[in-house]
Amino acid sequence: MALLTKSCRALGVAAAVLLSTAVPNAVALANELAAVTCTTSSNWTYSPGVVLLPRPVRTSVKDQYTSCTSASGAVAQRGSSEFVVDRTAGCLEPLAAVAESRLISWTDGRTSTFSYTVTITSAPGADVITKVGTITDGVFAGRPAQAVQAAPAVDLARCLTDEGIVRQSSLGTFTVL
Repeated sequence: MALLTKSCRALGVAAAVLLSTAVPNAVALANELAAVTCTTSSNWTYSPGVVLLPRPVRTSVKDQYTSCTSASGAVAQRGSSEFVVDRTAGCLEPLAAVAESRLISWTDGRTSTFSYTVTITSAPGADVITKVGTITDGVFAGRPAQAVQAAPAVDLARCLTDEGIVRQSSLGTFTVL
């Protein structure tokens, strides 16, 4: 049994060395034990634009995950996600918690599925978007994660036009705990 344990450890070390040489200067996300935090940027487009009263709107979301670091300071992979949400939206709609899920594609070819509840809180001059959930599949599966982003507050004057608000953007962080 001791020989089997030593052989398994040696195999694990050999796999780690092989992985680190196959992707130089990159931390393997799946082996990261510490929390990982990425800087995020999001861009949303609305079709048709969001106006004062609620109406059906298709929202296309593109997110970038950059400057990913662990507690040790090691740089991890970059990532991105894109998805579409069809819902009713208006500038004066109540801000309710909504369940969503997204697939994050990392630059090393692997993915993570982030399932979360999103809430939006308005503060003077900004909307704060908070996403709290779990990585349900892929890299980091089973670990809690959260994203917090800030976007400029909705321009209510644009809500009164025929076009409405057709795009928004935000900056923030994404953390796998």
